[in-house]
Amino acid sequence: MIYLIGIVIALAVGCLFGIQPSVNANLGSAVQHPLQAALISFGSGTLIIAFCCMATGNFPPRFTTTPSQIPVWMWMGGTIGAVVVTSSLIIVPRMGSLPWFAAMITGQVIAATVLDHFGWLGNPRVTASPTRLIGAGLLLAGLLVIVGAKWSDAGSQEEPQPGFAAKNSPRID
Repeated sequence: MIYLIGIVIALAVGCLFGIQPSVNANLGSAVQHPLQAALISFGSGTLIIAFCCMATGNFPPRFTTTPSQIPVWMWMGGTIGAVVVTSSLIIVPRMGSLPWFAAMITGQVIAATVLDHFGWLGNPRVTASPTRLIGAGLLLAGLLVIVGAKWSDAGSQEEPQPGFAAKNSPRID
C-alpha cells in the first residue's frame, strides 16, 4: 500500500515538475534575463523551505558531521537544480514543454539506471536487468517519437497564447 501511495505522490509531484518550467518561462518574460528569473525562483523556494524548517523546529541546519568532512559531490544538489531551472528558462519557451520533459525524463532514467546498477552515490545496488533496460529503451524511443513529431509539426505551429513566455522569450546574452 505504501508503494502505491508513493507512486501516486510521485505522479502528482511529476505533474508539478511538468508545470514548473512554464511558470518559470513566463517569469523569465517578465524580467530582463533568465538568470534573474532563476534567482527569483530559487529565492522564493528558499524562503518557503526556511519557513518550513523554522515551523518544524529544524532551523538552523544541524550537521551530524563537520561540513568539511562532507564530500564535495554532496553539496552539488542546488547546483544541479540551478542548471535545470536556468536551462529550462532558456529552452522551454523555444521548444515547448513536452520535448524538454521527454529528454529530461529519459536522461533521469538513464542516470538512475547507471547509479542503481553500480550502487553509486549511496544508492542500493540494483542490477540493470534486461527488463529495466527495455523500459529505459522504450523511454528513449518515446523521446525520438516526440522529437520527430515536433519536427514534422514545425510548419503547423500555432502562435503562443497572449502572455505566454515564448512571446517575449528571455534573452540568452
